[in-house]
Amino acid sequence: MDADDRGLGIDDVIALHSEATYFAYATGFAPGFCYLGTLPEALQTPRLDTPRATVPAGAVAIADAQTAVYPCESPGGWRLIGACPEPLFNLSNAPPSLLTVGATVRFEPVSETDFRALGGVMP
Repeated sequence: MDADDRGLGIDDVIALHSEATYFAYATGFAPGFCYLGTLPEALQTPRLDTPRATVPAGAVAIADAQTAVYPCESPGGWRLIGACPEPLFNLSNAPPSLLTVGATVRFEPVSETDFRALGGVMP
């Protein structure tokens, strides 16, 4: 998504993405990857034509009408809009996935300082 082409600034994207409540429709692609929907219409955008070879763990991404957090470093074709400091998959936890089908999710904007204090690593 090119926010500039839509007349959206970074603050607009953050506000639109964080004001919505998302439903966890499915898991897959990678352990802990949860398909969340439905993205506000103003943020809906197609996948990249050519996927990235590497997307960092914790990347918050959007594609079509869905959003997700990449739980581990992997290839990916979704458009990146942020980062999540919370690990989404850990085999030491029971259950190992933070998100499960049927959960509701809200994203909370945080400053870079708070992101780092929560254990986040800047990509």
